[in-house]
Amino acid sequence: MGISDTGALLAAVAVAGWAFMGFDACVSTAEETKDAARQVPKAMWWSLLSVGLVVILNAVSVELAHPDPAAVVAAKDLDPVTTAVTHAFGGWAEKPFVLVVLISFTACLMASQGGAARGLYSLARDDVFPFSRHVRKVNRHKAPIGGLVAATVVSCAALVLGLNTSAIGSLITFGSAAIFVPFFLLALVALIARLRGTWKPAGAVGYGRLGTPLNVLAVLWTGFELVNICWPRTILAPAGAPWYQIWAAPLGVGTVTLAGLAYLLARRPDRRMADTDQEHPHTDELAPAVL
Repeated sequence: MGISDTGALLAAVAVAGWAFMGFDACVSTAEETKDAARQVPKAMWWSLLSVGLVVILNAVSVELAHPDPAAVVAAKDLDPVTTAVTHAFGGWAEKPFVLVVLISFTACLMASQGGAARGLYSLARDDVFPFSRHVRKVNRHKAPIGGLVAATVVSCAALVLGLNTSAIGSLITFGSAAIFVPFFLLALVALIARLRGTWKPAGAVGYGRLGTPLNVLAVLWTGFELVNICWPRTILAPAGAPWYQIWAAPLGVGTVTLAGLAYLLARRPDRRMADTDQEHPHTDELAPAVL
């Protein structure tokens, strides 16, 4: 395929790194958790360990159960998981397996929508999001209905891309890269604050002197993953994919970043927040309920 061993390894790491996710959902509901200072760090560790172990187990199982691994390497089998399942259990397992996959995707969809709604609510509550007055609304059940509607509208707007294989592939590539952007930025800002001495982490769970080295590792890892996923390469795209699908990650991340910076410079919500805090303390309309 014309790809070096190093390039293939980096491509595999880029895909595998995306699988070690899930802790962001814990953070999204942190303000809705009792004793969050203790429970959220524990939940993040359990999320990383459990998801990571399941992903590793699945990868090893598929490799051992697949009848022709060479076909996967040669890109002749584009769905090796289904092939491994039907080969191990028989042809009858294909439809039940599809049902399991459908249920899994539905669960992921609900979790993603809930996390996105909670994130949008938080941004709108601080008045740093377009149409914040509407997005930060909550209903009588204390659920962030504004964030739910906004997340649903944005998600549904992308459904039309499913009509085109190249378009949906570009969306998946951009989404994978975009996941690491906030992680990298938060880790970087935390490290800068640590080194300047302007922020000293406090709470029930701490790492003491290991905090700064771990923060450095977090910056290096998330930065590596961000560059690795955004780096345009044909090995992560279908054969004959158009150029914009190969460059989907840097194009998408760059476009969203420029749009966000333009909004912040035009509206300057940071100044409005500072003025509001000086005039009167900020209070929430209602605390959102657990989704």
